[in-house]
Amino acid sequence: MNYLGVGFSPGTVLAYHSTNLKLFDKRIKIAELVLRFMILGLRVVAAVLIRTDSQVKVFFSFEKEGKFTDVKALVFLVVANGLAAGYSLIQGLRCVVSLVRGSVLFNKPLV
Repeated sequence: MNYLGVGFSPGTVLAYHSTNLKLFDKRIKIAELVLRFMILGLRVVAAVLIRTDSQVKVFFSFEKEGKFTDVKALVFLVVANGLAAGYSLIQGLRCVVSLVRGSVLFNKPLV
C-alpha cells in the first residue's frame, strides 16, 4: 500500500513479454555503445582543440601569445575533458564486453 492508501497487487503490474526481448536488448546495447564512443570522440576533440589553440595579440611593438595555460579555467577544462574521455572509454569497453559475453559485468545485487 502506498502513501495514498491505494494499493496494487503484484499481479496487476504491466510486464513486457515478447520473444524479441534479446534482439531489443542487443539494439539498446549497440545504441549505448555508439553513443559512448561518440562522446569519447567529441571529448578528445574538444581537449585537443583547446590544448593546441593559441592567440597572438600585438600591443604596440610587443607580441604576446596567449595559450590555454594562461587561464586556469581552460587548464581545468582540458583536464576534466581528459578524465571524462577516459571514463567514456572504460564504459565503452564495458559495453563491448557486455555485447560479446551476452551479460553485464556486474550482477544486480552488486549494482
